[in-house]
Amino acid sequence: MRTVVLATGNRHKLAELDEMLAEAGVDLEAATPREFGDPPEVIEDGTTFAANAEKKARALAAWLRARGCRGDTLVLADDSGLCVDALGGGPGVTSARFAGEPSDDAANNLKLVQELRANDRTASSAHYACVLALMRVDGEAIDGTRDVVHFEGRWDVEVRVEARGHGGFGYDPHAWIDGGARTVAELGQASKATRSHRGEALRALVRWWKQRQGMP
Repeated sequence: MRTVVLATGNRHKLAELDEMLAEAGVDLEAATPREFGDPPEVIEDGTTFAANAEKKARALAAWLRARGCRGDTLVLADDSGLCVDALGGGPGVTSARFAGEPSDDAANNLKLVQELRANDRTASSAHYACVLALMRVDGEAIDGTRDVVHFEGRWDVEVRVEARGHGGFGYDPHAWIDGGARTVAELGQASKATRSHRGEALRALVRWWKQRQGMP
């Protein structure tokens, strides 16, 4: 089994990625940065999800390398967020800190509702976006000449000022799907994984990995 260290301190993302990897049927075993010590904080100042995901992957790989971690250990970083059409694509890469620092889900959701109402809207088309960045701890090429590979996922939703449901995290209670029949927060974890932006990105990674390993 190859170890994949998940470069996120978000316990919800860790749980989602860990569970999806475990069910993917590949020879990849998830580990958390905390298993290796106290990982560095990374300032997510990129203008794209890909830039932030790659920055986090490179920072964690360098930290693990300095700690003597095996070079062929993999690092997987995630950056994701909500892009609302009525808000010009915002909050986008600032989704986790939409309401400022420090922030939390409740504050970010309140800010979302306030911004929608400020634009005379009670709803808007939107989508969740996710980019995963994968690399080796030693920085050697992982795909041809590339030392980092990206995998992307998207999930179209409608955001509303109305919230419903207690599952998921982030903006899920305000993200309506299936023609307004339910919110993402009303989905179970397994159902969410099959439909979500993060699930789509991880499935792309799994397909790539299986092809590299000659797996069916």
